[in-house]
Amino acid sequence: MNDARVSQLSVYPIKSTAGIHLNHAFVEEHGLAFDRRFVVCQPDGKQITARTHPKLAQVHAALTQTGLQLRAENMPNLAIQYAEFYSHYKEIMIWKDTVQAQHCSESYDQWFSRYLGEKCHLVFFGEHSSRLVKQRESQVAFADGYPLLLLSEASLEDLNLRSTTKHSMEQFRPNLVVKNTEAFAEDGWKRFKIGEVEFEVQNPCSRCVFTTLDQRTGEFDANKEPLSTLAKYRQGEDGNLYFGQNVVALNSGNISLYDPVEVLETRTPERYPENVNKRSQTSPDKQQWQQGEALELRCLAVKQETHDVKTFIFEAPEQTLSEYLPGQYIGFEFEVDGKPLRRNYTLSSSPTRPQRLAITVKRVLNGQVSNWLHDTLKPGMSLKAHAPDGDFHVKQSSNAKLLLLSAGSGITPMLSMMRYLSDLNIDRDIVFLHSAHSENDLIAEQELALLSQSFSHCSIRYTLTQQAPENWQGYQGRLNRGMLMDVTDLEQRAVYVCGPQTFMQSAKEQLLALGLHEDDYYEESFGHHPTTSSETKALNILFDSWDTYLQGNNQQNLLEQAEQAGLNLPYSCRGGFCGSCKVKLQSGEVEVLEDSGLTDDEKQQGYILSCSCIPKEDVCITQD
Repeated sequence: MNDARVSQLSVYPIKSTAGIHLNHAFVEEHGLAFDRRFVVCQPDGKQITARTHPKLAQVHAALTQTGLQLRAENMPNLAIQYAEFYSHYKEIMIWKDTVQAQHCSESYDQWFSRYLGEKCHLVFFGEHSSRLVKQRESQVAFADGYPLLLLSEASLEDLNLRSTTKHSMEQFRPNLVVKNTEAFAEDGWKRFKIGEVEFEVQNPCSRCVFTTLDQRTGEFDANKEPLSTLAKYRQGEDGNLYFGQNVVALNSGNISLYDPVEVLETRTPERYPENVNKRSQTSPDKQQWQQGEALELRCLAVKQETHDVKTFIFEAPEQTLSEYLPGQYIGFEFEVDGKPLRRNYTLSSSPTRPQRLAITVKRVLNGQVSNWLHDTLKPGMSLKAHAPDGDFHVKQSSNAKLLLLSAGSGITPMLSMMRYLSDLNIDRDIVFLHSAHSENDLIAEQELALLSQSFSHCSIRYTLTQQAPENWQGYQGRLNRGMLMDVTDLEQRAVYVCGPQTFMQSAKEQLLALGLHEDDYYEESFGHHPTTSSETKALNILFDSWDTYLQGNNQQNLLEQAEQAGLNLPYSCRGGFCGSCKVKLQSGEVEVLEDSGLTDDEKQQGYILSCSCIPKEDVCITQD
């Protein structure tokens, strides 16, 4: 911490265009000199950013004594001269702020209009422009909300140890990058000094879809990285994803590359739920299994658990790291009767044995895949699988006391959790209650009895819903209030539930009625990411709250189509994580690409995220 130094100084002269790295910078009220003093806007004054126009990120600028020199692919170089600017100002919108900006030149407008393929203007934050920082009397130019963004190299390294994709600093567009710190040390800074300038941290920076843009190719990441990983360990209570700190300068002055960073005052950093592991740094010869990447897993063994349940044990490729969290699932690709199918199965194996992956599958009446697995899959055969994923795992809570509730094959994540905790000698106070039809349907009964001895306080309990022998010592019947009241310290436990939907719904209702806090309740649910149809179809979209009817399509999300019609729907991250673009689907059907930004109640009420839903038929959308 005492050796923290500046490792990068960057400015972005035109909002959303490529950055310039500096050795020295002058800091003023608006941030670093030359930073985001220009913005491209539509004729009506609405800002244009790379969130919707990714080609902007491929415009490169160089500072000159009289202005800027611009270059972009398939475009002539453009010299921007301050002396050529028009004297008149025009009203533009930067998010919700109305700003009087100086119109630069018609010739510059033509260059950007040709490059972006639509009419637009280049404007400058001139002498008569004014825009206040949120909740402060100081000024900010065309940056999103604050003049400066701070990020540490260690924080980026931490992200890269968790993400399935390697990320670069340019994706996050910081002004100040520091090195020789712990990961996220900047979260705890309040005031710090670099060179001649004292800075004050305002709040964490919420991240948007811009971070998923490969600024060299102009393509957004198909897996929404890094947002997908940030959502697992840097998501605030408001749903926003935070990475980096917004900063203001308290005075003007010079700063330089490699200047020491002196922390003058600290603060209590924000805390975020952590739902993703760091990868090990001890296996440089092994590559992490990338999210969405299909690998061949070879079946090593098949174990008969009960008359209709089998465990299938797979081996990961030797040079692949298959790290996961206990309770997560894995996606498999199948071909059954000539039809491609994909199914998610919870891993019943433990992450402590990373080269062996196991799923425990119950044969389902008329189930295409479960019957194929039981009847066809044999040791030596291989299946394509996708990297483990999911937010249901034992690390969701740090509670020392756990209650595990499962029914039928819903026992699989609990097996993974029990094996994991036992292998690592993590002593938890555990009550495990499993529901099965009959004694013959109990899965891994002997192993669970053995595992329970690894803990100082562990009670394994069963209830049989159909047939119970005369000497049966456990519960009988479906999960009920009496069984839950037998659990000591119920209100102090983290409760994990997996089973049929009716079982989970009943468990939740009874637990909350008995005083369990909803924040301590976790249930398993698989993510689903459909793909857009390749056949384009015209359809009708009614944005009822905006009194707008338009002919749309089944290729673009609702937010994009609304914006093209001139509507200003609310949004922030554009990745489906923050919930800012929440609207209500009154009629019709949409394809949901991401809905992490919605609560379960909101989903049941018909709310969707306009940035992550594509209409499949005629739809009607309202604001509430």
